[in-house]
Amino acid sequence: MAVSRGAAPPPRTLAERLEFPFPTPEVHAGIPLGNGVSGALVGSNQNRVSLVINRADYWDHRGGLEFGPDATYNNLKTWLEAGNEARLREVFEGSRQLEPGVPPRPTRLPMGRMELVLPSGWAVQSGGLHLCNGEAELELSGWGRRSGRGAEIAKLRAVLLRDRPVLCIRVTGLNGAEIRVESRPPDSPEVLKHFREFGFPPAERFDLGEFGGWVQECPEEPAMCAGWLTHSAPGGLILYVTAVFAESPVAARRDALSMLEQARSEGFTPASARTYSWWGRWWAQGAEVRLDDPHAEQLYYLGMYKLAGLSVPGSPAATLQGPWVEDHRLPPWSGDYHFNINVQECYWPAFSGNHLECLEPLSRMLREWEPTLRANARAFVGAVDGRMLPHSTDDRGRAMSGFWTGFVDHGSTAWTGHLLWQYARYSGDTEYLRHTAYPFLKGAMRVYEAMLEDSGREFSLPVSVSPEYGGAALEAWGRNASFQLALIHWLCRALIEISGLLNLDATDRQRWEEIDRRLPLGAIDPEQGLLLWEGQPLAESHRHHSHLAGIYPFDIFDSLGEHRQLIRQSLRRHTEVGMGKWTGWCVPWAAILHARLGNGEQASLMLDLYRRVFVGPGHFSTHDARFAGVSVMDRRPDIMQLEASLGAAAAVLEMLLHTANGVLKVFPAVPPHWRDVSFDRIRADGAFLVSAVRSEGETRSVKIHSEVGTTLKIANPWGDGPFQIRQAGEPVRHVRGRHLELTTTPGASLELSRA
Repeated sequence: MAVSRGAAPPPRTLAERLEFPFPTPEVHAGIPLGNGVSGALVGSNQNRVSLVINRADYWDHRGGLEFGPDATYNNLKTWLEAGNEARLREVFEGSRQLEPGVPPRPTRLPMGRMELVLPSGWAVQSGGLHLCNGEAELELSGWGRRSGRGAEIAKLRAVLLRDRPVLCIRVTGLNGAEIRVESRPPDSPEVLKHFREFGFPPAERFDLGEFGGWVQECPEEPAMCAGWLTHSAPGGLILYVTAVFAESPVAARRDALSMLEQARSEGFTPASARTYSWWGRWWAQGAEVRLDDPHAEQLYYLGMYKLAGLSVPGSPAATLQGPWVEDHRLPPWSGDYHFNINVQECYWPAFSGNHLECLEPLSRMLREWEPTLRANARAFVGAVDGRMLPHSTDDRGRAMSGFWTGFVDHGSTAWTGHLLWQYARYSGDTEYLRHTAYPFLKGAMRVYEAMLEDSGREFSLPVSVSPEYGGAALEAWGRNASFQLALIHWLCRALIEISGLLNLDATDRQRWEEIDRRLPLGAIDPEQGLLLWEGQPLAESHRHHSHLAGIYPFDIFDSLGEHRQLIRQSLRRHTEVGMGKWTGWCVPWAAILHARLGNGEQASLMLDLYRRVFVGPGHFSTHDARFAGVSVMDRRPDIMQLEASLGAAAAVLEMLLHTANGVLKVFPAVPPHWRDVSFDRIRADGAFLVSAVRSEGETRSVKIHSEVGTTLKIANPWGDGPFQIRQAGEPVRHVRGRHLELTTTPGASLELSRA
């Protein structure tokens, strides 16, 4: 299916099929199909086509942590300063639910798979994914069943409906009566041991001929039914697969059958056509990029494809593995929400990629959690109107793990608020700013205000952490962590701007201005630049670039102006210490850091490194390195985490366009070997949609559409040379200089070109 772009052909990545390995070497090497709620991984083994299914809302919510009345900031500070490790861990590692039969923490659950058993002599020969329309396509070869024309070839097509948890599969060129469907609930020793230990009854399989599957009961949760329904078709077979929840096993099985019969009554062709149309609208709305670097272009489109399968309106918010949890083990880190980078990175490409609607699940979830976040802030620092978010939670906001440094890392709250602020900035939605972003940011700041100390000369943060540096060791903290200070400065500046715009909280605004003025920008060393916290340099390789977060994403440093030397020193130290302990998700972040410095060569190299070292054979992003020699984090190369795929897409966008220190920059970090590059509809801060063309290494034109009529500050795309601005109904303007400030009106479109 082609994606219409007027006279321009679709980008090659959308025009071509993305090939996958068959037979499938590991579960996540299967072709991923997702609709935000449901997911499937289409793979094969010998003469079996496997459909590993899951749902992003499939949880066992039991367990988790309870923090008692002693878990306060003042107690934390007292015990850390006194070195009272026993009391610290007793209170802040949390009291687990350890009664027999109850797991220690909530977890996402593996669901299982259906297998299509092909006739003897048949196997999957090849297969791939059409990114343009979300269809998986397999070629089946009938070796050993030769006709006069040689081997017989059949085809399997699979689509996941966008509006329902139904996977539709059609096989043509093979007698459907010869294909057998088998139901396989999780049967690995690891999963079965967990289920037995924590009270799961065995799955109840059923097979009624054309309708089969299984029901899995889960203690204190609705029953789950995974079901399939077959439909004979001329020269083939149609299969529908679903997974639903209901209060009882009988109701779950009934609802699954109803869902499947509804899909069958519609038919494969009409249902798949609606899915193709959805994908056509997705790509037509999103930012389109054309690069003469096919690998970078593929990273962008693959990331945006996964975003569409991970978080869309009405779905759960993005977790570590989204709807693609394997069936042979419990998901790593319980497949939960990690708010100290992982959730944020999943949403980075939604902004510039022009799919702001993908933030709806996160916004909705945070609104639902508001009573819990307020209660956390009251308990920890006594803030009546504060908000505090644990660094890892289940989908109900319940804390997952006893990791005291995560508990005190209030940066998780503020960083999550940064996503809400970005939505308001990129959309120009003042009502969202007033009712959603501003209250959340103000609540996050209230907790920081309670944690700050005022010496009369300057503010300081006496107890702070830099995410994951030092793990949960007693000494993994210090004064004025650069990460936390960057967040406080960003919060102050955002709140000052918003309160002024909305004419709210004048007294608070004065206090935020004072904190921003008297709080150090970071823990700074003249030789090494930014430290983790006072007295703690970056002493070893570390995957979390949080001490550099003032460059990106919080943009509090002018890295090409007054803070250039500081940032240069910080990045040199970062390079000197090296990548020896890096993991997959941190490499795209490093690419973005270098893109913010205009270093397109290094940004491009980081993306190549990510692709070669942290991407598995089925285009899935890994937590650990796929082979030894780059990072010592290489012991679990099969663990999939989604955020790196989305971070890589965001990095491509950042190289093409970004706003830093309020100035829009076009092609700010394009490496020299990207000679012919163009993009359309990249969304920018200020609710601008930007398109641009670069050929033979030279920028040719820039088009900017202003949705809401904000002031545009733009760096001259031609350095300081002359250029001209065209706008409908106005005379051509000839301008020059390194920067330009323009007042736009809602709906106005500008075209810039070299004079």
